[in-house]
Amino acid sequence: MKRLFCLLGTGLVFAFFVSAHETTIIPSDTSRDYKSGDAVTFFGISSHYNLVGEELEGLDAVEMYVYKNGVKGPNLPLTENKDRLVYEGKYALTDNTPVIAVFRSIGGYTTTFSDGTRVRLDKRAAARANPGKSIVSTGYFSKWGKYYLNPDRSDRSFSTPLGHDIEIIPLDNPAGMTRNSTMRLRVLYRGRPLPNAEVKASYDYYDYRTMDAWASTGRRTDNNGEISFRLDHPDIGKAVVWFFRVRETHRVNSAETDQENPAATLLFLVK
Repeated sequence: MKRLFCLLGTGLVFAFFVSAHETTIIPSDTSRDYKSGDAVTFFGISSHYNLVGEELEGLDAVEMYVYKNGVKGPNLPLTENKDRLVYEGKYALTDNTPVIAVFRSIGGYTTTFSDGTRVRLDKRAAARANPGKSIVSTGYFSKWGKYYLNPDRSDRSFSTPLGHDIEIIPLDNPAGMTRNSTMRLRVLYRGRPLPNAEVKASYDYYDYRTMDAWASTGRRTDNNGEISFRLDHPDIGKAVVWFFRVRETHRVNSAETDQENPAATLLFLVK
């Protein structure tokens, strides 16, 4: 991976609200092949900028774990890298089996008032803590990021859903992806295909200094929740990480919130 720098040192604006951040996970070094006996350091990232750390939400607000052969492992111990504004989790490979690493922002409520201010409280708690202020809306935000490590052409578990509220499933094996390949994806919302969901796509080296910069936007899933992308990054002579993002806004009628806002990212290396 070419860079993970702290936005505080770049002149970019830092003080954004967590609800709009993307949650992604990536190995600290994407230029190498990991083998049995290696220890992988994963970076868990919360940011408006592609693969660049922007905010540490707190160790109690995030978790990281690995799926192997479709089985979820224990949470990885996390540390805060305050220079790069990322979380670090280490995972030791006991063999060369493909794994799916997951970084999750556990989620929480955000209430917006008519004066534009926000608090991280549900609707009832926000009203109690701010008497006299008018609430515009409350949302519950939760996010998952997935990274496919050591994909293998013989692996058949790559398209297995992991049970997240919202999830991007590759229908083609990431191990077979090369520049200009076409990747088919399916979006699931609570286990069911999600039609008409916008899926954004980009790749490392595209633009990491502009907030919310994507190489492809405006594309939506079909009635089966499926969508495809051509991995048409420039020929830069090295492997490139591609990543995809989906968000859903689901209206609810409860005392705590007006809507649920789950989001998911999917990342893998294209050689």
